[in-house]
Amino acid sequence: MQMSKIILSALLTGIFLNASSQQLNYTAKEAYAIHDSISKSRWDIGGRLSHYSFRFMSEFFPVAVINKPAVSYRFTEKPLKGIENIVVKKGKDSLRFEAYLQNLHINSFIVVHKGNIVFERYISMKPEDLHSLQSCTKVITSTLIAQLINEKKIDVNLPVETYVPALKNTDWQGTLVKHILNMRSGMKGSETSDNMGGFTNPRHLYYSFEEALGVLPVVDSVVPSVFDYVASIKRNLPAGQEPEYHSMNTFILGWILESVTGKTYAELVSERIWEPMGASSNAYVCLSNKAVPWAHGGLSTTLRDLARFGMLFTKSQITRDKEWNISFAQLKEIFDAPQLDLGFEKFQWGYQWDFAREGIMMKGGFGGQALYIDPEKELVIAYFNHVDKNWMINNMISSTALNEIRKAIAK
Repeated sequence: MQMSKIILSALLTGIFLNASSQQLNYTAKEAYAIHDSISKSRWDIGGRLSHYSFRFMSEFFPVAVINKPAVSYRFTEKPLKGIENIVVKKGKDSLRFEAYLQNLHINSFIVVHKGNIVFERYISMKPEDLHSLQSCTKVITSTLIAQLINEKKIDVNLPVETYVPALKNTDWQGTLVKHILNMRSGMKGSETSDNMGGFTNPRHLYYSFEEALGVLPVVDSVVPSVFDYVASIKRNLPAGQEPEYHSMNTFILGWILESVTGKTYAELVSERIWEPMGASSNAYVCLSNKAVPWAHGGLSTTLRDLARFGMLFTKSQITRDKEWNISFAQLKEIFDAPQLDLGFEKFQWGYQWDFAREGIMMKGGFGGQALYIDPEKELVIAYFNHVDKNWMINNMISSTALNEIRKAIAK
């Protein structure tokens, strides 16, 4: 299939792109029509099609189930009126908080303080829906790595081929695990290079990676194994020199996890995160047609379970867990990671987290998924969204809105 055909098909789906993306329920006929349209374009094309696909990724890809425990963590609900009463300026408008969320077409939103749900809204999804995390998956992958570091099963100062022998005699050889963990591998093929061409240009190295993994439509012939493809990537800069957002780094982390433990990615998330934290629902991770996990962006969970995961990074939970999921030293590394100023935001990518400053650590995902944590104040904010029809990325809450939530909590 040629990219021109994909673009033409996307144009033909305009009726779905322009229809309401805030829809809660879909009839069987609507779901069939959406599937038909996505098959002619892409699952991440935007608007109503992406609102549907982000909620129901298991209808489009093979998945591996991540199991919940027999007994789940019980949240206490203590609604805080101060959050409901927040007014946020957006352009010339002043919007009450819930109207502000709807304006950003956010699907669901939760605020947890000291283990209590103080605000929770489901606008265009249901509480039981397993919504795509997109790149928020990365910090679940990095948490597994942190656990193995704390168990002394991984040494971040050793080269990657120590744990993945298949990378010996490749350009990855000699790259320390910590450089991969912190997005400083120096390898070619970052998805954000060449004006974000990794998502749209089939000749881009990153497009070929996701093509081989089954994430993006097949345009050109690809190597038979995504592992072979990633191993073939060439070096761009010396490792550790420049931070660059590069999801193949996270893929390598997933490869390390499975190599070191002899278990599948889904088994590791189940046994090491989902069951110990008391998840309320099963989750799943998308797979290639050869059962390779999307360790960089393939998880789907409920909103409450994403918030529960976020609580693992609060000070009281770190203490209760005896610094197993993350140590206080590792938390400090995340906050102390050097910043890269891209003009619109300062990124760090310590342990794959986008930034950590002024008490808040944050990880975002394509289309507007987000997880914010204030470890000191025991505050977790999480929400789900979907990419709009123009692939705009300004559908995340503003720093002003975030600060207003923190002020309401402080009161």
